[in-house]
Amino acid sequence: MKYKIAAFWIVVFGALFAFLEMNFRFHFFYIEQDQLFQSTWSYWVDCIRQPGGLTLWVSEFFVQFFILPYSGPLIVAVFLTLTGWMIGEIIRRIAPISEAFLLPLLPVIMLMFIELDFNYRFWGTVSFCMAVAAAWLYVMIRDKRIRIGYGIVFTPILYGLAGPVAILFAVMVSCYELLSRTSKGYWILLSCILVFFCAILSLYFSLTGEYRFAFLPDAYFHRGLVPKHVIYFSWIALIFVYVCAFVLCRQKNLSKMPRRITEAVLQVVVIAFILHWGLPKYSDTKSAKLKELDYYARMEQWNKIIDSCSGRLTNYLYMCYLNIALQQKGELLSKMFDYDQHGPTGLHVGWNKSEQISSLLSDVYFAAGYMSPAQEMAFESYISAMGYGNPRMLKRLVQTNLIYGAYPVAEKYIRILENTFYYKEWAKSQRKFLNNDAAVAADPVLGPRRKSLPPEDMSNLAQVNGGFESDMRLMTDVNPSYKAPFEFLAAFYLLVKDMDNLKALVEKYRGTPVMPTVPVYLQEALIAVAEQHSENWHQIGISEEVIQRFMIYKNAVLEGRNNPSELPGLLYNSFGNTYWFYFMFK
Repeated sequence: MKYKIAAFWIVVFGALFAFLEMNFRFHFFYIEQDQLFQSTWSYWVDCIRQPGGLTLWVSEFFVQFFILPYSGPLIVAVFLTLTGWMIGEIIRRIAPISEAFLLPLLPVIMLMFIELDFNYRFWGTVSFCMAVAAAWLYVMIRDKRIRIGYGIVFTPILYGLAGPVAILFAVMVSCYELLSRTSKGYWILLSCILVFFCAILSLYFSLTGEYRFAFLPDAYFHRGLVPKHVIYFSWIALIFVYVCAFVLCRQKNLSKMPRRITEAVLQVVVIAFILHWGLPKYSDTKSAKLKELDYYARMEQWNKIIDSCSGRLTNYLYMCYLNIALQQKGELLSKMFDYDQHGPTGLHVGWNKSEQISSLLSDVYFAAGYMSPAQEMAFESYISAMGYGNPRMLKRLVQTNLIYGAYPVAEKYIRILENTFYYKEWAKSQRKFLNNDAAVAADPVLGPRRKSLPPEDMSNLAQVNGGFESDMRLMTDVNPSYKAPFEFLAAFYLLVKDMDNLKALVEKYRGTPVMPTVPVYLQEALIAVAEQHSENWHQIGISEEVIQRFMIYKNAVLEGRNNPSELPGLLYNSFGNTYWFYFMFK
């Protein structure tokens, strides 16, 4: 029997790991950056002095490894499997003759559903596992006096170690004694009274901010948001499974084989129905592509971003990642209209004060060499993280402060990152730039951006001259050898169809180090501006190849002008990747 049980849970673990790795690996990469675990005594103290501090520390210790391939799905699968196994042992203790082999999977599946929400903290899963472990130990104790005494004493301890999940433990141990009709088992109700007072005291001493954080699993969710009802399902499912075990232990009127068949069929049907209903509803597929692009940007895998954004794009966040990748590859002004573009919002989206958008905008502005907002957005994302900070954005703050020459601030952030597992070596590598202007200037990432900073007397350009457009123009003037500001500015004019400013930009920089030759899309835009002055096309940098293609495009438009509704479709296959098509139809 023991071998069958072991084999069953090994299969469950393998299935969980394979499912999570194949479908949600980018989810775990994504949530890793939402906390900043530090291996210091002060960090331990900050965690442990709040309700649930031990499981918070343990969960964040494991989450720091989620950035490594396979680690996130592996760690989560281990905790879910361990939780399920202990629930199964509790059921076997209560109903030893039952064949409820799939029943323990109910709470596990519910935990998996909420685990796929990036606003949920792994803290909740670790706490749940600890509560189940405490309940498993409870039912293993045969002496009722020791068992009840353990339940009463350990409940407030569990509240301190794991948070409000201790309420779930108190309910479980109370149900065990009452449903078992233990003599004087009513004493276990003291555990419920004690855990209630623990929650009240945590509120009184401001250890938790709201009632829902003191009593409910809301404590394990983003504090600034109200969780979906799915966060309660694992608690409800555990109590349901618990009660079912007592029901099963009393069913002795069925013969062994019919009972086993009935229980097995019922469990398979229930589990299959829940998976069929819950996975599409709670797997958060809408954010899957965003998490994937975020990971590629983080790892500077620009080709993978570009490959992932082929075809139709309807999400401006995807377009932002795409345009960052094209710029980093030096292809923004030569290939951007090979992909689906829909206006300037695809270059930099509006800020909604969320951690995710702040992080994306910091990436956009850093790629453009626009240091002031890149630093501001990195800081906003850093302080908006669910945990103690966003390590990815802390790296950005190190870089921006090195660029600005704010070496004491940069060193402070470096020291924090040196206390981490994954970012430690990177942080140490940045120390060579501290108080070393020559090293900063020679670095291919930091140097060009520092050289492009506006003069000190023009440091508030965003407020004085109107922001992005003016600052991109100024940075291009300050450091013509750094092309990123110019490329973003030209792309901005193309996307907003500002032909006058685009023409002036080309006239100013054509033949300079910024633009030794006119990129293809700028040539196409210039033809649109100077269509009536074809005699000047060669003089303003338009190649013969572009001219010939324009003539073919113009003839195709004239031939299809009597059928305007179908004209975009007719032109798309041959000219969908030209600026003329974007200019006319988007």
